Amino acid sequence: MAPDERRQAIIEATLPLLLEQGPEISTREIAQAAGVAEGTIFRVFETKHDLIHATIRAALSPDAALAELAALPAHQSLTERVAAVLDVLQADIARTRSLFATLFGGKDGGPPPRHEKLAGPPQDARLRIFAGAAEALEPYTDQLRIPTATAARILSALAFSASFGTSNPGLDDSHQLADLVLRGIAEGNQ
Repeated sequence: MAPDERRQAIIEATLPLLLEQGPEISTREIAQAAGVAEGTIFRVFETKHDLIHATIRAALSPDAALAELAALPAHQSLTERVAAVLDVLQADIARTRSLFATLFGGKDGGPPPRHEKLAGPPQDARLRIFAGAAEALEPYTDQLRIPTATAARILSALAFSASFGTSNPGLDDSHQLADLVLRGIAEGNQ
């Protein structure tokens, strides 16, 4: 395995453990999950802290969400596309929130674990997500009343709001949210 592939495999194996157990995970557990010897971790990363930092940075990267947005099927209706964009945005937000809750929220409701302060997702990452969502909406420009960049920001805000969960099942479904966004809250033709 090439060094970059080994590094990526270790990071990918670390993320679920980090989300489940927090930063107290052992390098033995990481090595087992990655299918490598424990010593391999320290040939790739100087310390466990460096590995955890690299994993957090990878988890906060918008690259996976951007790839999902770019891979949306070309033949979707506008409603299907908006629902798919909402799904991708909500999954990205949920992953980020879950990571921060695990690292800083304390699973038992107590104080967060002590460790070096980490910055939130860089502003550049959010801008890239907005741009990716706008690009995903670009083929539907003739069906929108507003620019795709504005629509992308509205969908992002809605996805963020919906990520907190509601007691209304209609607002938990991306297809119903897409219909609401596209048709508004008024009954009939207003």
